[in-house]
Amino acid sequence: MSFKWKLARILLYLPFKILFRYKIIGKKNIPLRGPVIICPNHTSFWDPPLVGWASPREVYFLAKKELFTTYKIFGKFIEFYNSIPIDRSSSTQAVKKAVELLNEGKAVVIFPEGTRNRTKNKLLLPLKKGATMIALKAKAPVIPAFLFESKGSYWDWILGKRELKIRFGKPIFTYNLEYNKENINYLTRELEVRMRELYARG
Repeated sequence: MSFKWKLARILLYLPFKILFRYKIIGKKNIPLRGPVIICPNHTSFWDPPLVGWASPREVYFLAKKELFTTYKIFGKFIEFYNSIPIDRSSSTQAVKKAVELLNEGKAVVIFPEGTRNRTKNKLLLPLKKGATMIALKAKAPVIPAFLFESKGSYWDWILGKRELKIRFGKPIFTYNLEYNKENINYLTRELEVRMRELYARG
């Protein structure tokens, strides 16, 4: 774990753990070494730092390139903290970069919904297949995850009106699966089932 990552964890301890009482469940399901993809739901701009802080190891993010160009200072900041700009119109480039990171033994966070879920009545948006394609190409295990109550006012967390927490599921292993359309579809369905189960467990 790099110094910058350790420093961020220390600085965020007060707001996340003390003020927000952020609860982390299943952290031991994330392997401490080797390639892994963490796949959480996505409802808030808080989600990347919440997932990153909850992980027991340093992680990398794939982020739309507009975040780096529209607000350049913000772009520099998230780039410093392992966010990789990708062109969402070019899935080939995103897949290639993610596979490179995984082949280096890195942990990569991919939000499989592809964008923030802004709906009020849908637990998950239809999952995109990018995360499972990358997992099969890199033979990397997939960790399903579910963030609870990350959307809304941070005052609700401070006042205890909403319980902020994340639950990590057990790995879905891919080393025995070939890269083909059938397995991509299977793995995508399995990931959604596991994410819904995590929600049901609360």
